[in-house]
Amino acid sequence: MKVEPSVQKSFLVSVTVFLVLLIAGLWSISVFVDHERRRDLNNWQLTLGIMADSKANRILRWVDDRFAVLHELAQNGSLQLYTQQLLQKSGAEADDEPAQVSYLRNLIRATAERSGFIDQERTAPPVPANVAFQSDAALMLFDRHKKLITATPGAPEPDSHLLAMLQEAMETGPVFDDLRLNRNNQPIAGFIVPVFSLQPQGDRQEPVGFLVGFRNAAGSLFPLLAAEASSTETDEAFVVRREEEEVVYLSPLADGTLPLKRRLALNAPKLAAAYALKYPGSFVQSQDYAGTRVLMTSRKLTGLPWVLVQKIEVAEALKESKLHQRFLYSALLLVLLFVCSLLVAAWWYGSTLRERKTSCELLLKSKQLESQTQLLKAINENIFDFIFLVDADLQLIFANRVMAREVGVPAADLRGKGLANVFGPETAKKLEPFIRNALAGGALPHQGLLLELGGRACAFHTTFIPVPFQAEKNDTVLVSLHDITLLEETQKKKARLLKQVVSALMRAIDMHDPYSANHSARTTRVAMAIGGALSLPEAELATLETASGLCNLGKLIIPKELLVKTGSLTDAEQETLRQEPFFAREILEGIDFDGPVLSTIVQKNELLDGSGWPEGLAGDGVIRTARILAVANAFVAMISPRAYRDKLEADKALELLLPQADKKYDRRVVAALFHVVENEIDWADWK
Repeated sequence: MKVEPSVQKSFLVSVTVFLVLLIAGLWSISVFVDHERRRDLNNWQLTLGIMADSKANRILRWVDDRFAVLHELAQNGSLQLYTQQLLQKSGAEADDEPAQVSYLRNLIRATAERSGFIDQERTAPPVPANVAFQSDAALMLFDRHKKLITATPGAPEPDSHLLAMLQEAMETGPVFDDLRLNRNNQPIAGFIVPVFSLQPQGDRQEPVGFLVGFRNAAGSLFPLLAAEASSTETDEAFVVRREEEEVVYLSPLADGTLPLKRRLALNAPKLAAAYALKYPGSFVQSQDYAGTRVLMTSRKLTGLPWVLVQKIEVAEALKESKLHQRFLYSALLLVLLFVCSLLVAAWWYGSTLRERKTSCELLLKSKQLESQTQLLKAINENIFDFIFLVDADLQLIFANRVMAREVGVPAADLRGKGLANVFGPETAKKLEPFIRNALAGGALPHQGLLLELGGRACAFHTTFIPVPFQAEKNDTVLVSLHDITLLEETQKKKARLLKQVVSALMRAIDMHDPYSANHSARTTRVAMAIGGALSLPEAELATLETASGLCNLGKLIIPKELLVKTGSLTDAEQETLRQEPFFAREILEGIDFDGPVLSTIVQKNELLDGSGWPEGLAGDGVIRTARILAVANAFVAMISPRAYRDKLEADKALELLLPQADKKYDRRVVAALFHVVENEIDWADWK
């Protein structure tokens, strides 16, 4: 049979359009799913980074505290004087121990017991015999000739390594003796601080002695690497260092490896620890010491030859992300195939009515439509969504195999049954309004519809699409039910994780600025109360809650001594403080928040009359959440003590804010604050 040129041309154009739409749809799906994957990776980069920063700060604080003990002891006047005297007597012979040595022994012992430079469980030999023993913690005093003056019980004998460290301290000052295993096979770290004479001896003061302290890292340092509270199972932190072309694992590992007992080649392919040593601070996917794929970030520990590695297994971190991606692929591909199939079917149907009149042509079209139907049927029977076709009388025309299996009725027997007979009256009653709406042309998806199906209640993402089924019955609706119970639980878990991250950052702010302890939490409480009084939408309340908790995050970059300064600030110091919102934005700008969280934080010091900072915004240029945060932040600051003033009573703070209403602050926000102060907050809890 000869095909007319016009029909052939129309067919080629239609096929071309179909292929273009199909390719464009597949490309769009791929781009969207890749965006979701990168977003999940960014969230883990932030989470692991916060965990690594917290543990790195703990380790650095541990080292600083040990050095602080030795520095304080080295500046003890009696120790300086007696060490100088003993140095001058070193050439004289004496039968009895000098009185200075007895005093220094007691001073060293008391300091060691107070600061942990003594092993309380190993202060004497394990058996009452003349057997040398070595403690895992010790405090020792040497003179400038590297001769031991006194030490705590069980202190190690000076060896070539210790003498070399003393020589380095003689030349450079305080020295950190890196982790090594002692005679007890315990990991110890050493701290060496020079002792100078009480009176300066010339322009270049030479040390008269050295204080040497050893601590067992297993009992005090390594526990700092453990997570305080974690909702994950495979996250792990450890410290490594480089020795020539090897990676040395200094801390114990999750597989039971003891400290300093594992070494791997620095050039090992895709080794997380090797990458961390070469590029500290980076975030990558690599392999850990056991060959497991992990997400890893690292931090260089300032002043130490160590790098801290924080990692989590990819299988756990991206499990929910992969499930989400698989769901997106399945759902979007189904919609794309369904739409394309409808376009193909519609074209064949229209071209048949216009161009094909004979029974032979109608038969050909019927076979083609049957082929398309089989394709759709194959797709529907092999997905996990519940799909069925229902008419205006709420009777089923078609149901896929998954739904038939769920309700316990063969798919062929479901045809012609009423919606209430299949699902039950309650479920049918919930579905009917959406089906009627779709028949009226309002086909919209509904998220989180609770339905009882097959004897169990689940949350479904539902889609109602009006579709033509037969020429005599165009009032039909295709219904798709996708079980999102697990997805909703996952979203709630992610929300909890975000709150935990915000709480961790708030604790970090409180630790950095003691005068702002609980400031973020209190500001959040007041801001949310004001938002509730103003009946803000849920989205704005969520933005306000996150921004309030993180509003002082920029203080982490401001020197602590500036935050607690009681005197007047210089212009440069004031300018540094004014950069705090920008510091917060630099920390958080890589996070994809759902609302204008960053804008709210940056604008928290902007005022309606344009006199605020950092950008001098005025009027409607200041967003509503920033106006609320500005009032809440100012009020909490007034009723909280600061380094340069005492706190104000709540009534006094309100009196200072009231004249600024409609000038610097939003009048409605100030009025809501009055309501909150008088009716919603128990100020007894704020003492």
